Amino acid sequence: MRGGISAALLAVLAIALPASADITQTQTATFDSDLNNDVILTFNTFDNLGGTLVLNNVRVDIRHEGGCILRADNDDDFKSSNTNGRIIRSWTVTGPDVFAFGTETVNTNVVFLDVDNGDDGVFDPTAPDGTDFGSVAYAYEAAGSFLPNEAAYETNGPGTIDFTADVLLMVNDLQFQGTPPDQWQLEVQDPYLHVEVTVVYEYSLVPVPAAAWLGALGLGVAGWIRRRVA
Repeated sequence: MRGGISAALLAVLAIALPASADITQTQTATFDSDLNNDVILTFNTFDNLGGTLVLNNVRVDIRHEGGCILRADNDDDFKSSNTNGRIIRSWTVTGPDVFAFGTETVNTNVVFLDVDNGDDGVFDPTAPDGTDFGSVAYAYEAAGSFLPNEAAYETNGPGTIDFTADVLLMVNDLQFQGTPPDQWQLEVQDPYLHVEVTVVYEYSLVPVPAAAWLGALGLGVAGWIRRRVA
C-alpha cells in the first residue's frame, strides 16, 4: 500500500502546488543621430491563459551604450591648441507606467594640436597638428529597474504593449582649451546609441484548492484498493 499512496501523492502534488517561472523579452532601439525618428519597441503582454496563470510581478530593466570614432586635424597656420574629443548621448524611454531617461558624456584625454604643418585643407589626423582619438565610447550602463502596474501588462489572451525610445541629443565634437583655432577638421565615424529594454514577467500556476487535491488523492487510494481486491 505504501508504494501506491506515494505514487498518488506525487501525481497530485505535481498538479496541486504552484510552479513559478519567468518570461523575459529584450529589444533594442538603435540611433546614429539625434535627427532619427522615435523607435517603437513592441512586446507581448502576459497571457494569463484564461486565469490559469497568475502574474506575480512585472520588472522593466533599461540599459544604454554609445560611442563613435573621432579624428581631428588643425588647419590653422598660427594657433595651436590643447584639445580633447567628446561625445554626449541623451535619450528617453516611455512605456506603460514607465518613464526612463539617461545622459552620458565621455571625454578623451587632452592632446596638443600644433599649428598646421602644411597639409592645409587635406585631412590628416597625424601629429603634430592632428590626432586619432580612436573609439570614444561607453559600455552598457543600467538606467533603471522599474516595477510598473501589473494590470497594464496582463491580458486574457495574446496582446502587445509598446515602448517608445526617443533620442534627444547625440554630440560628437572637440573641446578646445583657450582660444580655438580658426580652421580645423573633425572626422566622425560610426556614431551610435543603443537603448535596451527588457521586460520580465514573474508568474506562477493557479494553486489547486486543497479540497480538489484531497479528492484526487482519495481517488488514487480507491483505485489502489480496487486493484488489491481484484
